[in-house]
This record gives sequence, structure tokens and C-alpha cells, in this order.
Amino acid sequence: MRFHRIARTLPVLLPLLSAVAHAQSGAENYPARPVRLIIPQAAGGATDIFIRTVIPKLSETLGQQVVVDNRAGANGVIGDEMAVKAPADGYTFMANAIGIVMNPSLYKLNYDITRDLQGVTRLGAIDMLIGIHPSVPAKSVAELISHAKANPNKLNYASFGIGSISHVAGEMFKQASGTQIVHVPFKSSPLAVQETIGGQTHIVMGGISYMLPQARSGRLRGIAITAMQRNSNAPDIPTAHESGLPSFDINAWFGTWVPAAVPKPVLAKLYDAMSKTLAAPDVRAAIDKHGYKIGGEPPEQFHQFVRREVEKFAKVLKAAGIKPEG
Repeated sequence: MRFHRIARTLPVLLPLLSAVAHAQSGAENYPARPVRLIIPQAAGGATDIFIRTVIPKLSETLGQQVVVDNRAGANGVIGDEMAVKAPADGYTFMANAIGIVMNPSLYKLNYDITRDLQGVTRLGAIDMLIGIHPSVPAKSVAELISHAKANPNKLNYASFGIGSISHVAGEMFKQASGTQIVHVPFKSSPLAVQETIGGQTHIVMGGISYMLPQARSGRLRGIAITAMQRNSNAPDIPTAHESGLPSFDINAWFGTWVPAAVPKPVLAKLYDAMSKTLAAPDVRAAIDKHGYKIGGEPPEQFHQFVRREVEKFAKVLKAAGIKPEG
């Protein structure tokens, strides 16, 4: 009887054992061919620039070429969907920015980023600078808030578009300060910054790498960094936290993801390669030059961070009255 039971079980067990052996073999040899990296933004954007800074070293560390595949559109949703549907073998992964955690509150998605994707690590982040036109009678956050409260709906802020990080940052500022400031969306970050420099808008919040030169030249007045700690590239500019807005903390971070079913050994190898890449002195120097901060936390820690960010921005966007589209 026992022999017959074993005989009946073998047809079920053998494919499973074979699959396990195949997965282990694949993990041991990973990567055995070039790896595709999806970037859900156009070439030349902030995410693309950051990623291309680390790709040569990452390719060297992995021992295989990392091939960039830019798939812009729908605020990153197109690229996200491609990553979700990619084979779970580690040969396709994705690099995306903070917008990925806002999309669940902005769009009706047919996927769940915390269920269908597994975070690998946060590559880095860039602080945002609050810049105001010199005509605005304020030289600090406190003075800006005071002026805004005395003139409700008279001030406005420029954003890079509805649902963009600059839009969300502006709404977070309003919520944290209790002010009424009008949102003026533009189609791109350069346009939003230029319109503020020209005086068409009063306030703009953007990455310190391109905002700081405008502040140093006097075309904008940089009054605060939207982070908990001062930025080493602008140590003289206070944080919003120390300026009286302890809950105002937002930066443009970048991370990497794989399909959720990627084997743990493959995920571990990919994370190890990214961790070593970010620790390389030449990579750190290049990233620091652009004003970025380096990340590198382990997959599970990053995955939990993403969960918290999804919940955080869901509350911010709901309070701002920004509803899902499509």
C-alpha cells in the first residue's frame, strides 16, 4: 500500500522538485545574460539622469550589461505595468521615483504596487528647495506664512503638473501652514521654474540640483529645504522642520523594484549588486555632485517604507481634494 501511495505521489512531486532545482540553478547563475531596466520616464528626466549615473558601475558589479528601456507616459503607470507583467526571473527590473506611491491615489490602477512589486532598494533622494520670487515680501518660511495668511488666495505656487511631486509638496505646505495659496500647474519643471523667475507665479518647489543655482543667482529666493536635515550643498538654508513646519518633509526619492514573485536568492543578488554600486567612491562622488543623497536600505526595509509612503500620500491627496483619474 505504501508503495502505491508513493507511486501515486511521484507524478505530483517530481515537477515541483524539478521547479525548485531549476530556480536554485537559475539563482546560482544569475545573471547569465543582460538585464533590462525599465525607467517609466523620458530620457533626460531626473530619474533617468540619476539611474544612468550608477548604471556603468552596476553593470560592472553584476557582470552583465544593464540595458535601459525608457517607457514614459501616464505619470509612470505604463512602465509600472510593464514591470508587474514581466517574467519573475530578475532579468527585468524597474527604477522609478516617488510618483509611484502617489499613483494609487491619482489613478484607478489594475495592479497594487505593494502586492505585485517587490522593492529592491531606495537608490537615493534629492531634497526640494522652496523658492519664491524676490518681489514676495518674505525672507523666511515664517514670513511667507504670515504674508499668505494676511492675503488669502492672493499668492500662488507653480507645479510641474497635476499630481506631480511639486503639486503634492505645495499642498503639503498649505496643509502644514494653514494657508490658502492658489495652485498653477505647468507642463514641465523648467517651465514652472521659469514662470516663477519671471514673476508670473510667486512660489515654486523643486529639486535642489536645479533650484539652488537660481537661488544663488538671486533670480529666486531660497527660503527652506523640504527635509528634516540641512543639505550639504546648501548648509546656510534652513529646513522647513526648523522653520516651524515639523510635519513638512518631502523629497524626490528613487527606488528599484522587481515583480513580486522573483526568487529570494535572485532578489538578494540584485540588492547586493546595487548596494556595492552605491558604496563605490566614484559613484558616491558623482551622485553627491548633483546634490543627491544615497540610499541603499535592504529590500524588506524599503518595501515597508513604500507602504508607509502610499498611506501618507493617500491622506495628503485626499485632504487636497485630488481625486483618482481614469
